[in-house]
Amino acid sequence: MLSPIQTGSWSVGMPIPSKRTLMKEMEVSRIALREVLSRLRSLGVLAMGHGRKSIVRTVGTELLTRILPLVVSLETTSSYRQIFEIRLAIESPSAALASLRRTPEDLELLHMHADQCAHDVGAEAGANHYPKTDFEFHLQIARSTPNPLFTVLLNVISRYLIAVQEQSFGSGVAIAWDRAKRAHCATLEAIRDRNPDRARVEMETHPRYTSTLIPKAGTV
Repeated sequence: MLSPIQTGSWSVGMPIPSKRTLMKEMEVSRIALREVLSRLRSLGVLAMGHGRKSIVRTVGTELLTRILPLVVSLETTSSYRQIFEIRLAIESPSAALASLRRTPEDLELLHMHADQCAHDVGAEAGANHYPKTDFEFHLQIARSTPNPLFTVLLNVISRYLIAVQEQSFGSGVAIAWDRAKRAHCATLEAIRDRNPDRARVEMETHPRYTSTLIPKAGTV
């Protein structure tokens, strides 16, 4: 069903063929077709038009936010190495762009999230929340680009990133906590100083260190 949309055969705003035509072309039953159409409408790929005909919707960041996590969740071979590579591809350039485009308000939010991470690291109870507060810091960097696709893509792999953090810092090793705090400060300083090269390097160094804490990571 997605193929005609991807190829442009079904353009945005265009009513899709009748159910009878689709049943014949796809060689499926009416019940199966109804289920597929219902899922595509719930995801926002299709919308109900005049005469209760399904029409193709514009694919925006909101729709990607719904679809991409579903695609990733269905992929059973998502290893830590794969997620790590995607993380580097997303976060290093996002940090560089954030250093050039961030606003004073962005910088204030980054300080707030960095302070919250430092608090969670220093408090025994707060350490349990660290993976989520750490992700919020990284997410704010993506928002500061301000290219919405960085935010969408980071959100897609969020549950994997949080799971990795829980594995890496679950033991509460003091040096790991301290290294994380310093990494946040260094990245924040680079973004504050509008230094894209340093921001890129600091952001890459942080997940690379985290990866060393899971030497034999399999799937996440």
